[in-house]
Amino acid sequence: MLMKKNLLFICALLISTSVFAQRYTTEIFSESDIVKQSDVAYGLNYNPYIDSALLGGTNIQPLFADFYMPSPAVDSAIDRPVVIIWHTGSFIPKGLNGSPLGTKEDSAVVEMCTRFAKMGYVAIAASYRLGWLANSTNLDLRRGTNLLAVYYSIQDAKSLVRYLNLTQMGTNPFGINASNTIMVGQGSGGYITFAYATIDKHSEVTVPSKFQYQDTIGMFGGMVNVGDPYVDTSIVGDISGYGGQITVTGQNAAGLPTMDYTQPGRNYVNHQGMPDDVLMVVNMGGALGDGNWLEQGDVPMLSIHSKFDFFAPYDTGMVFVPIGQQFYPVVSVTGSYGAIKAANGFGNNDVFLNANYTDAVWVDEQSTNPTGEECIYTVEIPPANAVTPWVVNTAPWNWYDPNDPFASQNPANPNDETKSQAWIDTVMSFIVPRMATVLQAEGVPAGIEEFELDMKVYPNPSSNGAMMIETANRIAIQELMIYDITGRVVVYQQDLDSKTELDLSDWSSGVYILKIKTEQGAAVRRITVK
Repeated sequence: MLMKKNLLFICALLISTSVFAQRYTTEIFSESDIVKQSDVAYGLNYNPYIDSALLGGTNIQPLFADFYMPSPAVDSAIDRPVVIIWHTGSFIPKGLNGSPLGTKEDSAVVEMCTRFAKMGYVAIAASYRLGWLANSTNLDLRRGTNLLAVYYSIQDAKSLVRYLNLTQMGTNPFGINASNTIMVGQGSGGYITFAYATIDKHSEVTVPSKFQYQDTIGMFGGMVNVGDPYVDTSIVGDISGYGGQITVTGQNAAGLPTMDYTQPGRNYVNHQGMPDDVLMVVNMGGALGDGNWLEQGDVPMLSIHSKFDFFAPYDTGMVFVPIGQQFYPVVSVTGSYGAIKAANGFGNNDVFLNANYTDAVWVDEQSTNPTGEECIYTVEIPPANAVTPWVVNTAPWNWYDPNDPFASQNPANPNDETKSQAWIDTVMSFIVPRMATVLQAEGVPAGIEEFELDMKVYPNPSSNGAMMIETANRIAIQELMIYDITGRVVVYQQDLDSKTELDLSDWSSGVYILKIKTEQGAAVRRITVK
C-alpha cells in the first residue's frame, strides 16, 4: 500500500483547489438516488449459540449484509470505494444485551450508510455471529467465550472483504474497487475494527495469560490444561477463517450445510484465496483487546470515544458487560486513547498527522484528551449522577424506535434523533476528510473536483506513449504539474498553449496526478499510464 509522506502535501493542495461538490467528501446524490440491497448473503459459519432448530437442524448460519449505493440510473462508476459499518450490541443479540440496539438495522448504522452512499461510496451494514456466556460465573467461560465472540466476528469480517473481492473479480454487480475498503465500527463493532487492523499473528491471541485457561473445563465441553489457549485453531480455525474446517455431511431443506458434530472442526471456510486487506479503520467506542496487538506498520486508525465510558475504557482498564441490571467484568483492554497514542507513536497515522488539517473538528479533538493527541475525538458527556456512572450516554449518535419492546432497557440514551443526527454530523466531519486523504494516497480522486475547468485529457488511460491535454475555449495553460504516487514532481511546465501533448514513452506504468492552472481556474485529474 503506497502512502508516501510526500504525497500528503499534494493531497492537501488538491483539496484546496476545489470549491464545488466533491465525490467521496460531500453528498453529491439525493436520498432518492440511493438504492439498498438487503440481506445479501456473504458467507456461512458455525454458531454454537444459535438454536439449530431455527436453521433446520444445523448450527451453520448464513451471514447477511445490506448494501447502500447510488442507483445505476444516476451513477455509472464501477470502481467505488467501500465503507463497511459494524453495529454495536456487546456481541449479544438485541434484547438479551440490555439494549434496543444491536443489528445492522440500527438507526445510526442506516443513517451513516445512507450518507456515505450519497457521497458516492458503496456502504455496507453487516451482521456477524453473536453470542457468548456473558453472565457465566466461570471466569474461563465468560472470558474465553468473549474472546471467541470477537474472534468469530473478525473471521466474519474477513469473509465479507473476501466476498467483495470475489464479486469484483466476477461481474462486479456492486461497482466497487474492493482494494479500497474502509471499516467503521460502532460500540462492539469498534472491537472488530481495532482487532481487524492489528491481529496478524496467532500468538497474539494465545500467549497473554488473560487469553489462557485458568481451570480445566473447556468451552466446547472437553477437558483442557491450565495455560492452554482459549483459541484452538484445530477447532475454530485461524484469525483469517482458515483451518478447523467443519465436516459437511449434506444440505438441509433451507439449503444450509449440515455437519458432523462428532468431528472437532467448527469453522466454515468462505471464499478461500481472496484478498482481505483494508485501507484504514475507525472505531466509535469499543477497545483494543490487547495493547500488544498494535505494531508499527498497521493500517491508519481513527477513534471516537467517550472519556466517561463505563463499559469500555477510554484509556486502559476492565471491560464490563451489562446483562439486565448487572455488570460482569470480562478482561482488561486498551481503550481508544491508549491505542491511538500508540498508533501515532509508531507512525501508523502519519498519513493524517502530516496533512496539516485546520478544520474545526480536527482542532477541537486535540484539546479534549490528556496529551493533545490527534486522530481521536473525545465525547465529553458526563453521567447525570456520579453515583451511577454506568448511566451515561457514551454513544450519542444512537437513537431508536420509542415503541421498540426493548426501548426501556437503555436509560442512558435520551433517544433524541435531532441530537443524534447532530452527533453524526460531527462524526462525519471528523472521519470523512481523513478517509479522503487515505484514498487519495491510493490514487482515488476523493475530494478532488475533476471538472472545475472544462478540459479534455485523452486517451486516459494511455497505452500508446502519448496523452493530449486540451482546455476549452482556447484558454492558455499557465501552469502544468504532474506528480507520481510518491509525491515526486515528474513534470512542471509554464506558459503553454491551450493544447499540449505529453510524451509518456519513458514513463513507468501507474497512476499520476495532473494539475492545470489557467486564468479562469484550475483542474485536477487522475491520469493512468499503462
